[in-house]
Amino acid sequence: MSLHIGTRARAALAVASIALAAACGSGSAGTSTHQASGVVGKAENAALAGTVLVNHRGMTLYTLSAERNGHFICTATAKLPGSSMRCLQVWKPLLVKGAVHAGGIGALGTVMRPDDGAMQLTYKGLPLYTFAGDRAPGDASGNGLKDVGTWKAAMVGAAASAAPATSANGGYGY
Repeated sequence: MSLHIGTRARAALAVASIALAAACGSGSAGTSTHQASGVVGKAENAALAGTVLVNHRGMTLYTLSAERNGHFICTATAKLPGSSMRCLQVWKPLLVKGAVHAGGIGALGTVMRPDDGAMQLTYKGLPLYTFAGDRAPGDASGNGLKDVGTWKAAMVGAAASAAPATSANGGYGY
């Protein structure tokens, strides 16, 4: 099986590397743990033409469709294809302590991560992550990226439309 990582992927990894170097998270993978109240909210995103879930800083939250029913792909040991970077260096799990209060957002829950036993917030059964390449609230540059799978912004209501992943536009696939 041949793997091609295009220009868009290399740029995303470079941005993620810079963001990782500047980040000050807790834990070896740069993840951070938040108290449950005020952890997640909703925000309109014009670029995605809908409402997305955001963390306490207003950063877009993402899901990986293959991560269901306690099956994780983005773990402490998983490397991004064609790179020495680990998945959790680019995709930061939204970890919580204590009970989760939905605050008007239905379908929130938690799942225990297999790599460190931490509780990760889920939406509609899918673990939630932030993307290291997003620099400011409202950014959704991780939507449609493919590395260990396809990442999508966690949309309230309709699903986020992903950018096509073809070599013509610099995308990449498997």
